[in-house]
This record gives sequence, C-alpha cells and structure tokens, in this order.
Amino acid sequence: MQKVLLTEQIHPEASAFLRQHFEVVQGTSTTAEDIIRQAQGCAGILIRSAKITAGIMDALPDLRVIAKHGMGVDNIDVACASRKGILVVNAPYSNLNAVAEHIAMLVLALSKRAVRMDKLTRAGAFSQRNTYRTMELKDAVIGFIGMGKISRLAVKKLSGFEARILASDPFVSQEEADGLGVAMVPPETVYRESDFVIVHTSLTPATFHLVGAEQLRMMKKTAYLVNAARGAVVDEAALIRALEEGEIAGAGLDVFEEEPPAADNPLFRMDQVILSPHNAALTDTALRAMAMDSALGVTEYLLGKPVTYPVNEKELKKS
Repeated sequence: MQKVLLTEQIHPEASAFLRQHFEVVQGTSTTAEDIIRQAQGCAGILIRSAKITAGIMDALPDLRVIAKHGMGVDNIDVACASRKGILVVNAPYSNLNAVAEHIAMLVLALSKRAVRMDKLTRAGAFSQRNTYRTMELKDAVIGFIGMGKISRLAVKKLSGFEARILASDPFVSQEEADGLGVAMVPPETVYRESDFVIVHTSLTPATFHLVGAEQLRMMKKTAYLVNAARGAVVDEAALIRALEEGEIAGAGLDVFEEEPPAADNPLFRMDQVILSPHNAALTDTALRAMAMDSALGVTEYLLGKPVTYPVNEKELKKS
C-alpha cells in the first residue's frame, strides 16, 4: 500500500478518506529534517504551512505528488517539483468565501473602529464616545490591488454598502469587471483615491513587496490598508513607518512577513491596526473543504485518475 504523509493535522473526514486507499503517516514536526525522516517511502505529502524545498524533494526519491491544503503554493518549490516530475495539487476553491468574508469584516471593523470602541467601553470610558469618529461605507471608495477570485467575492459582499469600487489588475479587463460594478484603473489611482486599499494577490517574485513606501505615500492620510493574502506582498517595515508617521490612518492584517510574528512586533501596540493570526480561511466549512479537496488530489493522482486541481500538470507534460 502506498504511503502518504500529513505534515500537520487535517479534518478527520479527509484523513479517514485517505486511509481508505493509503497508509497514512501523521507528521509530528514540520522542520525539514523531520519531514524528510517522516516521509521516507511516501508517494505523497499533504501540507498546510510546512515548506517543501528542493532539498526535501531531493531526499525523497519515492515522492510523486505534493498537495497543498488551500490555494497558495508559495511554500512549495513548484519549479523544482516540475523538474523532478512531481505533481503539485491544491484546493483553489475551498476557502474563497471564508477569506472574502474576513476581508469584509476587516473593512467594517476599521471603518467603525470596532476594536478601539470595545476597549474603551470595557475600560469604563463611555464618555469618550464622542472622541473617536467612525465612518460610513456609503459613498466611500474601496480599492482592490488584484482582482482574482477572492477579490471578486469580496466585491460582491461589500457592494451592498453602496461604496464606489476601484480595482487594478493587469490580467483583468474592464469588460470582465463590468458585471461586478468595478472600475478598472491604474494602481496609482487605487492608492490615491481609495479610503480602503485591499491588496489581494498571490505571492510571487513579481509581487514581493508590491506595496511599499512609494505606494503607501500615495494613499490618503485617512485611508486604511487591508491585507489577507500573504504578508510579504506588503513591505511590513514600510507599513510600520507609514503608520507611525501618520501617512495612513490604519491597517487590517491577517498576514505577516514573519509568521508567527515576533512578540515585539510594533504592529501589536498600534490601536489603529486590527490583527488576526492568518486565520481568514480557517472556518469550519473551509477547513473541511481544503482538507477534502487536497486529499482528493493526492488520491486521484496516485490511483491513476484525472486530477481535478493540478498546479503544474502542463509543466510535467512538457518534461
């Protein structure tokens, strides 16, 4: 029976599904050394946050498929996998709604200063309710950097607030965006005109620090930045400086450049920032879907069936 390593715990229905077809090895550590040790003889690996490097693949001659529990595969060296004939699969539709809802939550919480209001009320500072002004989303401008699947869902969820919505994406035309009520504009327009800039794009060499000091300086002093994509899409040091110097009003972040973030991260002491621990996708519904879809990819490939969600299938066919 073929062996599959789960580097981390997944939904029990998905692990039970895998056990119907394979010997499942439950990992206990995600260090490179432990993954190599635990995955010896495994034909498949299913990962969540674990990193699969070229060195790990080199040490696992039996490895045929790597599955990502979720959409983003930036923690897998996909190019190396393709060179070695290893298929990468993911679960690209499993957590879209969960993340889109989280983005909408961050926008609403920032606009109403919800966390600050909660702290003041609990502290007995009821009389300060006139000190902190909040804002309405009606007639506000919400701008998206990146108009992929999650951004489009977030647009639908936020459109009911009667905001004006802008977006910039070199791969999306105005025709594609017309049905969403989105105006496609250059990125500079998104930064300069938006009250909320939502950056949502995959992490690639081209998008590393896509939002840096230059982009933050373009934003209004009253504007907020929202990032629930990948931490390194935003230059975190530049963001911290912009927040400290009042270049922007605040931020809503589900992701960090370093995860977990250091205990002394300056963002932790900023009242104008709302933080969550990279858990936008971790609803009960999405966790099950991510686990089942990624487990399905492993099963399909190792049993010789057509794969529903391949990442690098075209590259494998070329080699």
